[in-house]
Amino acid sequence: MRAVQPSPSSLGPTAAEDWFARLRRIAPDIGGWGRGLIENGLAERNRWLLWAPVLAALGIGLYFALPTEPPARLLPLSSGLALIVLAGGLLGHRRGIAWAPYAALAVFCLLAGFALAQWRTGEVAAPVIARPGVHLLEGRVVLVEPRGDRLRLLLEDLRIEGLAAADTPYHLRVSLRRGGPALMPGDIVRLRARLQPPPGPSWPGGFDFARKAWFERLGGIGFALGAVERIGRGARNGLGEHVAALRQTIAERVTELVPGTAGGVAAALLTGLRGGIEEEVWTVMQASGLAHLLAISGLHMGLVAGTLFLATRYLSSLWPALALRVTPRKAAALLALLAALFYLLLAGAPVPTRRAFVMVAIALLAIMLDRNPFSMRLVALAALVVLALQPESLLSVSFQMSFAAVIGLIAWFERLPTEPLGEERGERGGMAVVWNYLRIVLVTTLIASLVTLPFAAYHFQRTASYGVLANLFAVPLTAFWIMPSGLLGMIAMPLGLDAPFFRLMGRGIELLLAVARQVAALPGASIGLAAWPSSALLLFVGGGLWLAIWTRRWRFFGLLPMALGILVGLLARPPDLLVSPWLEQVAVRTGEGAVRLREERRDRYLRRAWLRALVAERVLPFPEPESGSFGGLACDRLGCVATIGGKRIALARDAGALATDCRMADLLLTAISRFRCNARARVIGGSALRRSQGLAVFVEEGRIRIETVRDRRGRRPWVR
Repeated sequence: MRAVQPSPSSLGPTAAEDWFARLRRIAPDIGGWGRGLIENGLAERNRWLLWAPVLAALGIGLYFALPTEPPARLLPLSSGLALIVLAGGLLGHRRGIAWAPYAALAVFCLLAGFALAQWRTGEVAAPVIARPGVHLLEGRVVLVEPRGDRLRLLLEDLRIEGLAAADTPYHLRVSLRRGGPALMPGDIVRLRARLQPPPGPSWPGGFDFARKAWFERLGGIGFALGAVERIGRGARNGLGEHVAALRQTIAERVTELVPGTAGGVAAALLTGLRGGIEEEVWTVMQASGLAHLLAISGLHMGLVAGTLFLATRYLSSLWPALALRVTPRKAAALLALLAALFYLLLAGAPVPTRRAFVMVAIALLAIMLDRNPFSMRLVALAALVVLALQPESLLSVSFQMSFAAVIGLIAWFERLPTEPLGEERGERGGMAVVWNYLRIVLVTTLIASLVTLPFAAYHFQRTASYGVLANLFAVPLTAFWIMPSGLLGMIAMPLGLDAPFFRLMGRGIELLLAVARQVAALPGASIGLAAWPSSALLLFVGGGLWLAIWTRRWRFFGLLPMALGILVGLLARPPDLLVSPWLEQVAVRTGEGAVRLREERRDRYLRRAWLRALVAERVLPFPEPESGSFGGLACDRLGCVATIGGKRIALARDAGALATDCRMADLLLTAISRFRCNARARVIGGSALRRSQGLAVFVEEGRIRIETVRDRRGRRPWVR
C-alpha cells in the first residue's frame, strides 16, 4: 500500500515549531540582547495577535498625520497591496514558512488601517457651507437637544435659499431660543438662520471641530433669526428617528420630574443628551476627576447589562420549570445583550458607548458559548470593530481615554493571583467584603487616573489632583443608587410608575454633585498643564502598550518610553502669545500664570480654549492706552507692544503705528494689508494673518518661533 504524503497545508504547525526551534538554537550566537528578544518573543507568541489593532491604528494615524490628502489612486493601490500581502502570508504558511502569516498580518493591518481611513474620508464627503451668511431654509428635524434656555436642532433633507442642490449640506445644526412650537424628530420646519462652516482650531494644536463635523456630515452650524415655523409633520424615517423621538421623550420626562441641574445630569446619563448640563457642572466635575461619569461609557453600560443579567438569572432560577429547560445564565446573558443594544441606540451611539457595547456584547456572547470573556483579546477585538466602523474615532479623546483606562485595568488584574474571597468572608465576616471593595475602587481609580493623565494634558491641558478621593465616593453612589434608580424608572415609564424612581435618581445626583463641588473646592484640585506635544503622547502610548500587552519581564522596557514621554510632556511650555486671524482677539502670557486678554469681539469658545492653552490662572484686560507697562505689555491708541524674552512684538491696529513698529519691533502683527516695512521687523500683515487661520508665538532662547493653524492642519478635505 502506497504511503499517503501529507499536504503542504498540514505541515503548518510542525513547520512552525521547527522554525521556532531553529531560531532558539541560533539565539545564543546573536548576543545577550538578541537572545533575550528572541526568547521572550517566541515565549509570548500567543500575544502577537494583540498587536493587530495597534498596527491598524498606526496605519490610520499615518493617514491623518499626512500634511496633504493622498491622491485617490492610492486607495485601490494600498487596498490591493494589503490583500496581496495577506494572500502571500497564507501561501507561505502552506509552504511551511512559519513567520510568513505573522509578518503578512502585521503589514496587512498597517495597510488596511491606512486604506480604511482614506476610504472613510471619501465615503462621508458632503457639501459644506462656503462662507458665513443669512439664509432661509427648510429641513427635517433629526434631533432636538435642550441647551439651557435654547434648543439645538439637527436638520437634514435641506432646501436652502441661494444654494444649489449640489452645494446643500447633508446636515445642519441650528441653535434657537425656546418658546416656539414643540418640535419632535420628523417635523418639517422653516426658519431664517445665520449659517457658517464648522470652525477649525482656535489655536495651533487645538481641537479641530471642522474635522469632527466632516465625518458627521455636518456641513454648517448657525443660529435662528426669529421664530421657527413648523410646516409639516413628516413620517419618521427608519429606526434612528424613532429612537431620537424616544430619547427626547425620556429626557423631557426626567427633567420634568427632576428639575434643575440634577435633571440635566439625569437626562444625560439615561439618553446621552448632555445639552442640559450647565457649564458650572462641567467645571466642577472636571476639577474633581468625575467628568467621566457624565459620558455613557463602560461603567454605565456594564451597570445596565450587569444589573439585568443578575436580576434575570436570579428570578429565572426561582422558576424550576424554566430553569430545567433553559440555562438561566445563558437566558440572562441574551436579555442583558438586548438591553445593552437598546441603551446603545438610546444614547446615540457615541464612541465610548460603542466601545463599551462591543466589549459587553462579546462578554455576554462568551457566556452563552461557555467561554471566558475577560481578557486582553476582548479589548483588542473591540478596538478592531470600532476602528473598522469609524477609523476617525482614533483621534477622539473618548476613544483614547476609554481604551487607555480599560487596557490599564485589564493588564493590572491579569497579573494578580485569584484571592480566596470566600475564605476571607468566612474568617472575617462582612468587613472583608467592604475592605476588598474599597481596595478595588482605589486601585482601579488610581490606575485609570494615571494612564489617562497624559491624554487629559494633551487634549484639555488640565488634570484633577483628587480624582481617587472623589471616585471613592462617586463610583459606588453611581453604581448602587443613581443608575439602578434610572434603570427602574425607564422600565416603569410605560406603566406611569416612573416618578418615584426618577426622583430617587435625582436625589442621588444631587449628592454626587455635592461631592464634586467639595472636592473641586480643595486647594490645588485642578492643575493646569501646557499642552503636550504629539511626540510625548506617542512615546507614552507606545511604552504603555508594550508594558500592557506582554506578560514576561521584558515588558518593563516599556517604562522607558513612558517616562521619556512624560518628561517631554512636562517640559512643554505654553505659547507666549495667541492671535486670531483678524487680530480681534489677542492673548499675552505675562508670567506667574497671568494672561492679558483683548477681545474686540467676544467668543466664549475661543476664550475657554485659549485660557486652557496658556495655562491661565488669572485673566486681566490689556492695559489702558498711555497707562504704562504692565508685565512687559504697553498700549497706546495706535496699538500695543509686548516685550517677551527681550524681543519686542508689536500689535498694530492703526496705520500710524506702522513706521515706528517696523523700526523698533522684532515682530509686527497687523490686520492692515498693502504696506511696506523696510526695517528689521518680521511682518505678518493682513492677508498673511488671515491665511494663517490664527497663530501662536513662542520666544525661546532669544528667538521667535511662530506656529500657525494652517500649517498644523495641512491641506485636507475638511480644511476650507
